[in-house]
Amino acid sequence: MSCGAPARLRKTTRPAARMMRVFPLAWDTPPAWGEAALQDPLALLSDHAHCEMGATVSAQGMIARYPERARLVERMGALAIEELRHFGQVHRLIVGLGGVLGPIRTNRYVEALLRATRKGGEALLDRLLVSAVIERRSLERFELLAVAARQDHPELARLYLELGPSEAGHAALFIELAKSFYADGEVDRRLAYLLELEANVIRELPCGSRIHSGPPSPVQTGC
Repeated sequence: MSCGAPARLRKTTRPAARMMRVFPLAWDTPPAWGEAALQDPLALLSDHAHCEMGATVSAQGMIARYPERARLVERMGALAIEELRHFGQVHRLIVGLGGVLGPIRTNRYVEALLRATRKGGEALLDRLLVSAVIERRSLERFELLAVAARQDHPELARLYLELGPSEAGHAALFIELAKSFYADGEVDRRLAYLLELEANVIRELPCGSRIHSGPPSPVQTGC
């Protein structure tokens, strides 16, 4: 990625338009979260890089668990490659900013969502929908970061503007796959439940320089 702040960073309507084409969240992150998360850009990017790697591993895990589902295997194979490419983009930016990839940390957000997944015949549905919800929340966070980073961290603003459409596409992909294996009504009901659960989880997490951290205190400007 090149340095500088191109004119496109000032265009904030297109990301919002993209968000309208995916399912809504049950709770919206307050805009102040973006500035709070950017208090430690390298920590934020390191957490982001590990999220991309985790998404790669998750896609590979679905292939290993459901090898007989040809369509799922094909789409998850392509997704794993894309997520690994995103990891490379984030890592290059970390190095370009003079940092190194930090150690992997416990992700309480993802762990809480995975604990809600069922076993048996509904296991695949839940894994697909949890993945969709995570991608959807990540899209929202990327949009907030793209705006908050424009002035002081244009490199990050460019990164999050670039990656936003992929998150939207991934969220839609997981819903599409779910509805190819399960009835629409069952998918919609379970998605609504998981969205409410996700909202309760993320707004109770501590604020910090992580992609899926909780909101800042209303009486404070940072975490």
